[in-house]
Amino acid sequence: MAPPKKTTTAAKPKAPAKPKAVAKAPATRGKKATLTAEAGAAPLLVRPDEATKFTLYNLLGEPRAYYLVEPKPLDRPAPDPKKKSVAHSVIVVDRSGSMYSAMADTRDTLLKLLTLDEYAQFDIVVTLISYSSEGDATCHFERTPIREIMKANSKYQAEIKRLQVTGATCISGGLKLALEKIKPDELTAITVHSDGYANDPSANTEAATLMTLVTRLKSTDAFVNTIAYTDYSDFRLLNRLANAGSGACVKAGNIAAVYNSLYSSTKVLGSSVTPPIDVPLEKEFDYQVFVSRSAARVNGTAGELSIRGLKDEDDAVVYKYKKLTRAEYDKLDAPEAQTTEAVFAFSRANLADGNLNTAKYALGSTFDATLAITHSRALTNNQSAAFAADLDTLLLLNPNELASHTVLTEVPVNRRIPLLELVKILDAHRDGFTINRRALADVYVRRGLKRLQGSRDDSGKLIEPTLKTEFVADDEYLPITSFEVNRNTATMNLMLVRKVRLVPAAGGAPITNVAGIDLSGLTTFNNYTLIGDGELNIPYFKVRISDPKLFAALQKAGVLLLDGTPADKHDPAAEYTLKLDDLPVVPPFSGSLNLTGVFDELARLKVLSSVCAAHLKEESAELAPEQVEELKKHYLSKSLYLNFPTTNPYTDLKQALAEGSVDTRTSYKIDIGDRTILNLSKLHSANKFLDRMYEVVGTDGKPLDKPAFEDVLDDTATYKHKQLSAKVKVTKVDDFMKGLFDDFLGLKATGQAVKVLESVGADKLAAIVKAHSQGTQPAKAAFVEALADAKRKLEDRSEDVFRTKLSPLVFYVGATGLLPDEADAKALSAEQLQAKYPDLALSKDEKEGTFFELGDTILSVYAKTEYFSRDQK
Repeated sequence: MAPPKKTTTAAKPKAPAKPKAVAKAPATRGKKATLTAEAGAAPLLVRPDEATKFTLYNLLGEPRAYYLVEPKPLDRPAPDPKKKSVAHSVIVVDRSGSMYSAMADTRDTLLKLLTLDEYAQFDIVVTLISYSSEGDATCHFERTPIREIMKANSKYQAEIKRLQVTGATCISGGLKLALEKIKPDELTAITVHSDGYANDPSANTEAATLMTLVTRLKSTDAFVNTIAYTDYSDFRLLNRLANAGSGACVKAGNIAAVYNSLYSSTKVLGSSVTPPIDVPLEKEFDYQVFVSRSAARVNGTAGELSIRGLKDEDDAVVYKYKKLTRAEYDKLDAPEAQTTEAVFAFSRANLADGNLNTAKYALGSTFDATLAITHSRALTNNQSAAFAADLDTLLLLNPNELASHTVLTEVPVNRRIPLLELVKILDAHRDGFTINRRALADVYVRRGLKRLQGSRDDSGKLIEPTLKTEFVADDEYLPITSFEVNRNTATMNLMLVRKVRLVPAAGGAPITNVAGIDLSGLTTFNNYTLIGDGELNIPYFKVRISDPKLFAALQKAGVLLLDGTPADKHDPAAEYTLKLDDLPVVPPFSGSLNLTGVFDELARLKVLSSVCAAHLKEESAELAPEQVEELKKHYLSKSLYLNFPTTNPYTDLKQALAEGSVDTRTSYKIDIGDRTILNLSKLHSANKFLDRMYEVVGTDGKPLDKPAFEDVLDDTATYKHKQLSAKVKVTKVDDFMKGLFDDFLGLKATGQAVKVLESVGADKLAAIVKAHSQGTQPAKAAFVEALADAKRKLEDRSEDVFRTKLSPLVFYVGATGLLPDEADAKALSAEQLQAKYPDLALSKDEKEGTFFELGDTILSVYAKTEYFSRDQK
């Protein structure tokens, strides 16, 4: 279903001189709107002057909460006419490697701004700070009168011209130094620039430090504006920082936006400004938002609201929100108003506050289909920035724009199929379509570090391989070999396989045989990241569809185009466009999130799957050492996988970071566990646990040294519990696995293994396990057949549990670093978690995580620094 089209009007009406209360909106609780719902008359964006109420719906159009909202005029203290104070502009510039391409423009912009003639009468002092890696924040000049900077060829201009990129991104270093420059009762505008992710020394540490630092502004007359350069910046963090610092965040698509933001701050400093205002949040209210169109500011908080840098002539309103029960809402004698400034402002403030789902719910609750459908799928930093920009345009720059939006009479529900669901359909019909390989390569956006084929010698010189591959056929259309959904990150890959031949790099005949080994079946694998950390890297596929059932499913989902229009007839020879870029990645969340029992089931499935796999381990065909060595010379493994050496295009990572050819971003890894086992990786492999806790006695009556299941598959080996030494510490992992192993090995009929096997339909192996406890040994062939059947069914069930119960959550958290608002869980540090559940064992890296309890499940979130290559212009 296509997004709503804008309605056209002859002219946009002007805003009324005096805001009026909106009329009561139609009562639509509980209804689910579609985009074909009748649109109401497009109103102006009204600023209510009396108390109203609104329903907060989720993205499915279901009521989630009810609110009373009261607009309050801002009580401004009268300025002291005798008081004359200097205004202070603190400019904090990012000089990390990510600014490589923008630094020249930034220097020029600062020079143009700070030498404007109109500042000659301004009583402003300027401090210039730059930052990159931890510990190297630098103050280039401090409290310099702007008139001194303006003088031709001043030493201060020379300092600006010397700004150069150096290293990593530690924003907190720059902000901390800026806070040290604030003086009491002096209006101070701190403007923080960044074109990267604050992750030095770590993402978690930086985010926590920044939010702690900004609390120091409470007792000052200072505010923080932030500027996010380009798509490489951490907009969400900069947005939170500006909101907490009583300022505004600007996503600068170009250097002009940077200039405008700095110019606006400087003009405020040169104006008559209202003294600092702190607005308490009364007990009866739950949230408050400050809105000023002329000051271009929307700030929200669930506590005291700090307002700084407001000019005397600026408009201002504070909205107070009170959450109600349904009964209280129905009894409340106030107009029901969904499409007002108060609800849009509630969305914008929650977005800045990090409450992404609530922000999307509020936007949908305005019934504005034009914005709601566009931003209902927002997850990533860039999507959040676009979401904020559209709200800022409507709230602050052009409230009359609402007249050109499609405004419905109920919630605009986005019924497009989620990308995760679409991939399930494609994966189930992988033999029913082929993909245009060239078209895929043309639109694919790479996210990782570039690699060069070859290795480097001691001097750093690139030594290229002596062999290369050539494709056997053109392969314009290929089947997708597999879709792989990562279980720990918001990442999904697809694989294409092509036949190749091995040839000398210098030219010559193909190599068809190495040491007697035939190479006619040689293939190469190409992995494409369809979604990486929540970002879609392939906007569409060009496909041919042979399976009519697949065509029907994709047509029903509304994702197939033929020559730019929806496909309505199946033609196996036609090339269809499979549109992906307007689909939500995950389905909307509804109700509360509770993962009780999920980890326990996945852990039991993993243990028994590992046991089956250990029994079925196959040895590769035996090769002579000479053959193995010869294969290595031809960049081939024993299994005939190509292993060309690769290296980075740089020889010094620090230098590459400083030069901007390599940058960093923050990604999020997600694990699940319970109150005794932190994650699935804590479980031992089947053979390791067998050796750790059991003694395996062979047919000769002697214990086996380093026993493994594959070694006793056809023996009548017997098992017994090992006498553990004092050095072995029995853990909760051991206790968990022992119940399953005892049952499987026939030592004690706990029923644990049998129950899991029967739950997935592995009845053959379940029967064999039951017979084990009675001393019955199965025939080898029947045992192998039962193990293979059980392994497949255990893995299928595990995949199904992950995809249905965890995948949407993992993608949401992996893309945002946040839990959905439906997850009513307080974040715990490693220390808090360990104190609450002492049995949990945390590694050094795990102690950097953030943890949430969802039912009996512990969700772990780890921020990781990822390196990627940047094109330099």
